[in-house]
Amino acid sequence: MEKTHEKMVQELWDTEQIRKLMARYVYYSYARLWNEVPGMFAKRDDIWVDCEGFGTFDGDAGIRRFFVDWHRSLEGDGIGTMTLHPLTTEIIEVAGNGETARGLWISPGTETKRSFKTGDLEAFWIWGLYAIDFIKEDGEWKFWHFRIPHLLLSDYHHSWVELAKEKMTEQVANEGRPHVDRPQQCEPTFYNINGRPSQFYVPPRPYETEEDLKDFWVL
Repeated sequence: MEKTHEKMVQELWDTEQIRKLMARYVYYSYARLWNEVPGMFAKRDDIWVDCEGFGTFDGDAGIRRFFVDWHRSLEGDGIGTMTLHPLTTEIIEVAGNGETARGLWISPGTETKRSFKTGDLEAFWIWGLYAIDFIKEDGEWKFWHFRIPHLLLSDYHHSWVELAKEKMTEQVANEGRPHVDRPQQCEPTFYNINGRPSQFYVPPRPYETEEDLKDFWVL
């Protein structure tokens, strides 16, 4: 069915609001304003964040545990630390009824954290995806389900090919690992010298209602 002019304008508006929400998240993470992130999620019991290498954090408490407590434990007083996760290749699909949306981004990132073991600053390349379900709440777009699949992770002095052999992601994730509520739901996307790129996170397709896409990116 052909879209009306009004419907196209509304879709453009919704897409722009989602784009701003994501950009605000990136700037908050760079500025270490982690306390701002939980409020970007909907006020629902079924909100969660699923981070590859960790697991799933449920509800407001889980989201605060991951975004606020975990990140602050990595950054300490913040001196010398840095988190940069710019967004590229965005694809946003808003449901025809305007109530939910799906978005997919590749994020080429760099981070500087302190080692839990030595306290020394360590620099990393960390690339990943953001595969996110959004929901409109009281007329405002919010995060609903927040997936962070990882593509590669290596320290500044080694390539991801070298460190893939040492399971770099497990070494880093096991340091001070936060409590998770459920196992990881994301299909593994981490670089594997013996594997092929995952084809699980295909771009979201147009859909009319949540029922049409409720199983998208769900194992």
